[in-house]
Amino acid sequence: WLKISNVEGQRPSLNMAHVTFIARSLDGLILVETCDDFNRISNQLKQQAKQLLKKLHHMPAQCSIEGIGEYMFHYTICDGVCYMSLFDKGYPKNLAFAFLEDIHKLFQEELKREFGTGSVDYRSHIETIENQYYFIKFDRQITKKKAEYRDPTSSKALSKLNANLTEVSNIMRENMQDILQRGENLETVGRKAGALAGASRSFAKTTKMLSFQTMVQKYGVPLVIGLVVLLILFLKFFSWKS
Repeated sequence: WLKISNVEGQRPSLNMAHVTFIARSLDGLILVETCDDFNRISNQLKQQAKQLLKKLHHMPAQCSIEGIGEYMFHYTICDGVCYMSLFDKGYPKNLAFAFLEDIHKLFQEELKREFGTGSVDYRSHIETIENQYYFIKFDRQITKKKAEYRDPTSSKALSKLNANLTEVSNIMRENMQDILQRGENLETVGRKAGALAGASRSFAKTTKMLSFQTMVQKYGVPLVIGLVVLLILFLKFFSWKS
């Protein structure tokens, strides 16, 4: 058996954006996804990412989230679109968000090419998209941009960081399991709230029906007697006139 080693210069970087998603923040619909060439990320991590994308409506606009093992998810949401990437925990946080900002700017240009310029409401267009991976061709631009951030110590990456002084000290840091559990709890609360609202409407209808029945029992007999008396008087009046 031969043991094949990576040729020097072709070894995968441990710091690059391993997986990048662009998704609709409303429901997590993935518009484009790109993975690194070596595909070293487990399916469990990718599944976590997709679960996370579906819970963004409960989350802040920017956040860093601890994934499985030595990985971190960083994301930012702007105009109804989420830009999220998976990095090694050791990758500089400022540089990760600078990368996401670059992807955001490139995607804005892609939206202009797709839907036109001028007074176009891109958010409305995105909300009407029904198919996943609608912008799948955009993954080539993400791949090109990733190459610029592959080595966080390179002069090119540092110059980008200086040009994009993203303030990240106040960005929240969350735990993935806490978020997923919180989402389950919120969904449970939502189901219970819906059931409670239905029970409340049913109770209101029953209360109205019982109230009507009580009124009939209380005033029904006197009302009937009164109507009979009025009818007799009415008939006597007309018989007297005739």
